[in-house]
Amino acid sequence: MLDTRASAFVRKRLQDVSLIETPMHKHCRVCVVVPIYREPVHRVVNLLVSLARQQVLSEGDIEVLCVVNNGPDDGTNAWKAVKQSNALVMDLPLWRNSDGFGSHLRFPTEVLEACSEVRSVFPVYAINEPELATGTVGEARNRGLAEAAVRFDRQGKNGLVIFLDADVVIDDPNYLSQALRLFEQDKEIVAVSGGVKLVFDPDTRDETERLRLDALVERFLRRRRYQFLERFRQGEATRLMPSDAFVGQHILARSADAAAWQGFPDWKSGEDTEFGNRAKQYAMQEGKRVIDKKVELTVVNAIRDSDRTGASLKWKLEEEASLTPVSEESYARLESLVAASDEGRALVDHIDEVARIVWDDRQKV
Repeated sequence: MLDTRASAFVRKRLQDVSLIETPMHKHCRVCVVVPIYREPVHRVVNLLVSLARQQVLSEGDIEVLCVVNNGPDDGTNAWKAVKQSNALVMDLPLWRNSDGFGSHLRFPTEVLEACSEVRSVFPVYAINEPELATGTVGEARNRGLAEAAVRFDRQGKNGLVIFLDADVVIDDPNYLSQALRLFEQDKEIVAVSGGVKLVFDPDTRDETERLRLDALVERFLRRRRYQFLERFRQGEATRLMPSDAFVGQHILARSADAAAWQGFPDWKSGEDTEFGNRAKQYAMQEGKRVIDKKVELTVVNAIRDSDRTGASLKWKLEEEASLTPVSEESYARLESLVAASDEGRALVDHIDEVARIVWDDRQKV
């Protein structure tokens, strides 16, 4: 099943690492790959519970590979914080390939019950890679993809791999059945850029602080929309996220094909866009198809107020707090001017999609 290109990718990514010993279930059709980097326990658990509550799941349909990524040890306090957070995640009573779990006294009852629910539905495996060469999200996704490709190949399958971020939740109970139907009915599809609905979810639990941050986020988003409209009015490029952009929070692909086009670049961001570019080039060469967006396949992703990744909002909200807010009147006046043309109306119609206006088109290796 794996051609020479895919085999080379797998060999490179799995050299000198320990593979999961438990074989994939013979009925498995979906492998979900989730990179975990300094992720709060409740977010990891919430994602897995949302997967466990999918409708029409038969025994063995799905397994989950969580790539727990500390990144290289640079001796900094930041790295120590990542390691400590990841260690807590590793203590969860979740992992099918763990010899034992951390003390259950570390977790509240609702977390333990959620873990029990997940374990009763599908296996979750931890790929604990403390020393990935770069520690980038691209490398972490590739580690999961390579193992998924091997596990499917041993079953004689070019199976469906779904890449999700750890702070994603699937709110549609029919999501998996729709995804499987799409790939099983059209064998020419090799990759799909899934939809993402962004919802602000502060890391803090303090209600007063949450209200303050909510207000700042609304101000920030209005300013972003205003900037896009003003760029358009001035005849400049808006840099609105393209409708065909792949976003790492939610990507679907066939395992052997994704390995053949060498998966993701080992970048800290922009790796998702390049994955989509590679998929499209591969599909063109092989006479296959890539679907840019499937709006019925949408997940919910948290906008964060932390500085956990470059995409987090911490510094942007700090900046927003020091600026004079864009008034509703000013925004409405500019929106009316832009909407006077058909092209401007199309921009206005899309500018409320949060994912499209917070997207950053600058690739960082």
